[in-house]
Amino acid sequence: MVRHSIWMSIALTALLQRTCSGLSLSTRIGARLQVTRKAPLRRTFAVSSTITTVALEHEEEETVKKSRFVARCAPAVTFSSAKEFIDRVSDPKARHNCWAWCGEKSQRSNDDGEPSGTAGRPILNSIEGEGLLNVVVVVTRYKSKDAPMLGAGGLLRAYGSAASLVLRAAARVEEFPVVSIELMFPMSELGSVQSLVARYEGRKEGSGTLVRNGEDYSKGTSVTLTAVVEEAFAAGFEAELTEATNGAATMSLVLV
Repeated sequence: MVRHSIWMSIALTALLQRTCSGLSLSTRIGARLQVTRKAPLRRTFAVSSTITTVALEHEEEETVKKSRFVARCAPAVTFSSAKEFIDRVSDPKARHNCWAWCGEKSQRSNDDGEPSGTAGRPILNSIEGEGLLNVVVVVTRYKSKDAPMLGAGGLLRAYGSAASLVLRAAARVEEFPVVSIELMFPMSELGSVQSLVARYEGRKEGSGTLVRNGEDYSKGTSVTLTAVVEEAFAAGFEAELTEATNGAATMSLVLV
């Protein structure tokens, strides 16, 4: 009788293992009690992971063989905000204003007249080497009349060194990745959308907070609302938007 019970137990365990092989981990854990059909999840949000960026604008400089390299950095989530910083701090009287921007999904750099690959790329390499995202760095070069030529290798080292200097001296902060979104919906759904957006605006950082950028009512019968939302919660927000407006509102990602 005992032997029979043991074999029955072994057979039941094997059956459960075969049955659970295609189920989710949570369902496998509960398989000892019962085997249930996997149900769709609604409004389930992931936990945001943070990225590291610079907290504020910062400036440092160093001199290499009578050439001054003034490096400035700033946080910049989008390239448009990076470009504003580049335009603001670049000195038109300087020989070169070289820069790089590293975002979450894309990156850009510019040699501004220096030999190709000797300025923008080493600045970008310095940003990546420091493990930073959403950062823009501008390195302005002032060359005296009697300054010697640095050569390609010298320029690579000088621009990379200036960028690293300013980034290491700048204060850092942990932030949550965000995406830019655009909502389009009929005017009749304005109340529903505003209510949902306000709810997300009230969330704490790391819990799906949303920041609206603007609203466009110029089309008369429809409204366009732009915002940024934490990336890990974008899909959940879109699902709630669809439910709240019965599919009348649409959400699209805006490339930056």
